[in-house]
Amino acid sequence: MTETGLRADAQRNRERIVAAATTLVVEQGADVALDAVARAAGVGIGTLYRRFPDRQALLRAVVQDAVAAVLADVRAATEDALTAWDALARALAWSPELRVTLRLVAVAPPADVGPLHDDADALWVRDELLSLVGGLVRAAQDEGALRDDVSTGDVVLLMAAVSRSLPSGTEDAHNAYARAHALVLDGLRARAAHPLPGEPVDVGDLPL
Repeated sequence: MTETGLRADAQRNRERIVAAATTLVVEQGADVALDAVARAAGVGIGTLYRRFPDRQALLRAVVQDAVAAVLADVRAATEDALTAWDALARALAWSPELRVTLRLVAVAPPADVGPLHDDADALWVRDELLSLVGGLVRAAQDEGALRDDVSTGDVVLLMAAVSRSLPSGTEDAHNAYARAHALVLDGLRARAAHPLPGEPVDVGDLPL
């Protein structure tokens, strides 16, 4: 096999391992056995350890890939939707990657995912994601579709709370999120009858 072939094979193994770990983290939690991840990925445990020397490295890769996928989804929503409201609704729609990200940040030991908070690439992706969502929030308010007494922090907090509270199982989680998503969007529409109490949530105050 050529050097190019070896690199391509290693990349496929990495993708299979991260995909398997993503699924198992959602189903079983962040402490899933690494040999179970290897079996699900169809690789040997030695192959897994060559790519990811410890659990921290694997969980960081899962979070990084998931956040990058969420960012790509929000960018696509921003570019393709006819209105800012439609773009915001699509950006906040069901995303297994978003669920993985929030679940890991919520339940994984800080030592496993904490270094992401100091990683320049991870911080850039997070800030870009929040900037895009913030732009959609302001644009939806400007077009009169989104109530004007909510902030980007309010919106992010709502969807994070929904994502972290879903039942186990992909179908049940998808159904629960779709219903909660519709209820949240209904409450965010500009026609809401009652003002909100307190002050808008500052996105900088959220543990992201």
